[in-house]
Amino acid sequence: MERFNLDIEKAILGNCINSNETLVKVLDKGVAKEDFYNTINQKVFDSLTECYSSKGSTDTLIVCKVALKYDILPSYLTELESEHINVSDVSPYINELFNLRIERERLNLAKEMQAGIIATDEDIKKKFDEIDFLKSRMGNDNTITTLDKVEIVDIYSIEKIKTGFKKIDDKLLGFVMGSLNIITGYNGNGKSTLINQVCIAESLSQGYRVFAYSPELTNSNLKSWLYPTISNLEHFVDKSFNGIQYKTLGKIGIKYIDNWIKDKLFIYTDDSITTDEQQLLLDMNRMAKQGVKVFVIDNLMKIDLKDSYKNEYIAQKIFVNKLKNFARKYNAIVHLVAHPRKPQQGSAKVTKFDVAGTGDITNLADYAIAIKKNTEKEKRNDATLKDAYVEILKDRMRGYEFGVDLNFDRDRRRFYLNNQELNKDYGYTNGYELVQVEVAAE
Repeated sequence: MERFNLDIEKAILGNCINSNETLVKVLDKGVAKEDFYNTINQKVFDSLTECYSSKGSTDTLIVCKVALKYDILPSYLTELESEHINVSDVSPYINELFNLRIERERLNLAKEMQAGIIATDEDIKKKFDEIDFLKSRMGNDNTITTLDKVEIVDIYSIEKIKTGFKKIDDKLLGFVMGSLNIITGYNGNGKSTLINQVCIAESLSQGYRVFAYSPELTNSNLKSWLYPTISNLEHFVDKSFNGIQYKTLGKIGIKYIDNWIKDKLFIYTDDSITTDEQQLLLDMNRMAKQGVKVFVIDNLMKIDLKDSYKNEYIAQKIFVNKLKNFARKYNAIVHLVAHPRKPQQGSAKVTKFDVAGTGDITNLADYAIAIKKNTEKEKRNDATLKDAYVEILKDRMRGYEFGVDLNFDRDRRRFYLNNQELNKDYGYTNGYELVQVEVAAE
């Protein structure tokens, strides 16, 4: 790939000389003199910004006077003004200028690492961060405003989705739209079940459409685990296997949930699911534009992150930041599952500092929730313990950090605090009384 393009540089500078508005746009985009490869063009850019800052104009005569102290001849400025490509939108040229700068910085980094000039992990990370910042300017249409034009947030009246657990909602009030929530916990501790109940079933029940991404599960697995969580008790039937009695969801319940959920929950087909970061974000954007408001990503480690081979932690941070910006852009909620690091000997409790990667993940999040299953041994030793413990590790909106003990119904795959929560109707029957009869096979 080429490292510079003088025609691009001249086009940008020429349009800036001809138009104050173009220079303002260039500055708003974050263009700096270092983005220009040619040293003369760097000096022209300095002259333009100095003139606009002091005189409020980029008139050629004014710029020529300032440029002389940078040893720039008036003939070069005249050439830029008269021979540049006149464009109505300079943004594509700016993006190409940024692209070339990024490519140069990457090459310089490789050379410095090869020469041993940059050797420590800290210095390498710093350089990658600098390049990531340069990349963040691409397509940047940010607008600056003032606080008098911003509305104050009323946490009580702002749009939220409740968790469904009264003790949690009394403090948390629900997940505020435009938020990123991190869910963590060790394998086998109930993360998937909690997600099905809190992130999917509750959202659907409260009138929100959901996109669920879970590449570790087949769609039949997801359905087999989610439907019992949604189902009312009367739609379960008693069965037995080798003398063991158990409950399972009956055919009528499945049919009614199918009819209720068909335009509410969206998933990849088994043969088309992607692990590519860019494709996932592209599909999420498409779903958001179609009215989907809740996005469940289970989990971070299953996604092939761009440039993760260079530095996995930085790649994770960049991706999580994209999710955060996505949630804010579409006023949506993103639930991201992030596995914790391996527990220390004798410790099964997860803190927000244990989330895999770096602290940047939970720093970016608005909420962080951990779940821990209490073992039978732990419950025998402490009679006050229930089946699981859910801890709010972070609540950006109100600052609460607390936990609640939950019971768990294995047949119905529901966590609950009381019978009211255990028997909650998620609304899939639309108020109709249904009668279910299972006919035994002859």
